[in-house]
Amino acid sequence: MHHAINHVHIRSSDPNASAAWYTEHFGAKVLSSREVMPGSITITMDTGSPVRLNISSPPPGSSDERAVAEINRLGLEHYGFDTDDIEADIAHFEGAGVRVIMPVKDVGSGAKIAYIEGPDDVVIELVQPAG
Repeated sequence: MHHAINHVHIRSSDPNASAAWYTEHFGAKVLSSREVMPGSITITMDTGSPVRLNISSPPPGSSDERAVAEINRLGLEHYGFDTDDIEADIAHFEGAGVRVIMPVKDVGSGAKIAYIEGPDDVVIELVQPAG
């Protein structure tokens, strides 16, 4: 049996604002916006890879407890985007007022990583593979 990651799903108090953030900073494109669960909207986005990004409002009666945007935590810690110019990306995010959790770090063989805080307390890793 073969399995592949289908999507990453984020809960957001304002899914339209979150979707706009991913469009602005990562070039993601909205594929659809619809009610999947009663009382909740789900925006599905194309991130330029086979893995979609889904952003949903909380269904009625959901907890409003928020995650902590930090690395080295249990559970889903982060997800990552590839980049071909991590230094320029970090400069862009800093200029846009996005919190950099971990600045660019060389992880050997020419590969580099960095972590930023996205909307909804999400940790995002930027990965520049060795080139």
